[in-house]
Amino acid sequence: MSVDLRVAATVAAPPARVWDELVDWAGQGRWIPFTTVRVVGDRDAGTGVRCEALSGVWLGRLPLGLLDRFTVTTWQPPTDSTIGVLEVLHTGPYFRGPGTFELRPDHDGSGTDVRCIEIFDVIGGAVPTRLARLLLPLMRMGFTRSLRALGRVSRADR
Repeated sequence: MSVDLRVAATVAAPPARVWDELVDWAGQGRWIPFTTVRVVGDRDAGTGVRCEALSGVWLGRLPLGLLDRFTVTTWQPPTDSTIGVLEVLHTGPYFRGPGTFELRPDHDGSGTDVRCIEIFDVIGGAVPTRLARLLLPLMRMGFTRSLRALGRVSRADR
């Protein structure tokens, strides 16, 4: 009984620039509202990166909100001849499963088509899973807005 969330947006920035923003863990709060991401392992780039993303606030070491722990399982930055792929495995505590971001040049080469696929199991059984499915339209809308914000951030000077 997995929940399948898929969103896409075209942004006016090159794939390499979008990738840089995507994997700037601490900077993800610039394009994902109310979210802070922190690296909890010994590396911040490449396969094996471990992070905690909190949509909410930290009260010292106590997370208040939706906590998402994940590990990077595929790290393939975009090149002139390959699409960029970032895959993660969400490990709880509220949901588990794979997530994928794909970055490819858009049809005319002036921007990036960004696709995000999240397929997750909600912890707690059938009732929380049904609730998550009912909320899918809102989650799609929120993720789409975040992808558009990723595009704005990617176009801005740092």
